[in-house]
Amino acid sequence: MKICIFGGTFDPIHKGHIHIAKNALSEFHLDKVIFMPSGNSYMKKDVTPSIHRLNMLKKAIEGMEGFELSDLEIKREGYTYTADTVDYLKEHYPDDKLYFLIGTDTLFMLEKWYKFEYLFENLIFIVADRNDKESSKKAEEYKEKYNANIMFLNCDFLDISSTAIREEILSTSYDDYKCQDINEEVFDYIKSNHLYKPLSDAEMIMLLSKDLKESRLLHTLGVMDTASALAKAHCADVRKCETAALLHDCAKYMPIDEMIAICERNFIKLSDLEKEDEGLLHSKAGACLAYEKYGIKDSEILEAIKWHTTGKPDMSLIEKIIFISDYIEPNRTHSDKLPMYRMIAMADINIVCMNILKDTLDYLESINKQTAEMTVLT
Repeated sequence: MKICIFGGTFDPIHKGHIHIAKNALSEFHLDKVIFMPSGNSYMKKDVTPSIHRLNMLKKAIEGMEGFELSDLEIKREGYTYTADTVDYLKEHYPDDKLYFLIGTDTLFMLEKWYKFEYLFENLIFIVADRNDKESSKKAEEYKEKYNANIMFLNCDFLDISSTAIREEILSTSYDDYKCQDINEEVFDYIKSNHLYKPLSDAEMIMLLSKDLKESRLLHTLGVMDTASALAKAHCADVRKCETAALLHDCAKYMPIDEMIAICERNFIKLSDLEKEDEGLLHSKAGACLAYEKYGIKDSEILEAIKWHTTGKPDMSLIEKIIFISDYIEPNRTHSDKLPMYRMIAMADINIVCMNILKDTLDYLESINKQTAEMTVLT
């Protein structure tokens, strides 16, 4: 068989991608084109979560003969190298010809790729651009130096950019966006998942109200008000603190299997204790959910959500503020020390943080409950 890999972020997949893949399939008599979106963890900035890019691809190529979708690189933790993907493909398709579909920009950067000579030995490159003088010269250079097999796709190209699509969606309302460059199913997914447009506090609260009990939402708003006040008192970023506070419990009522799945999808390490304790697990799951559902990409906000229950050694100022706010917000009544902590926190956040950690350890010891490792280390 003749198998072609079409890799990229696909953020989002658009009609230009489909047009190129269809023409490659036809012109080179390929048996199939495998769309392979690049992976990312929840800490990686600027790229839409992989789960959304994968789902948009599914909708874009559904029912199209000769097209397949692979989540191989999404599921691979750490840096993703094409050479690793080729190793996998050679193992699973040992007797097949492997093609790799790239653009002109990539053509000029191939020598910078990890194990690029290995790639030239094992792949036939299809360049999705007109065979202009400079591109042709570069391809010939690779052929002479590395015996590379490089061919050019001969078709009209659609002038469509994923970046331009994201910018246009950002600059207008979903209802006013004319989705001529992406198919309707993909756009409906973008709209229903609030992609490419930051959510306002009101929109986040509306979404939270569907997932949280009324009492938990009231607690969340109390944490937000407390975090805002502490941020102002200690010269922290007020907006980041308010956002982290608003979303700190966003995964509170997720089923535990879904919490484990979203953490694993985002390469978050979980202890055996965390996998069995929803009270601990919801913090890490919440960071992932804030990234995937609420579009938060700021690592300081995500880390504050992640550690708001257990704390951790060397917490940042924002992490301390969310950790403390969760404990002392005005709706809490679990300790006689709370009024004192609320006053002291405005002046000395570190003393209150240490005392809350001590109180937590004492409480867990009193009920003979195992303590999270990070709380002990802190």
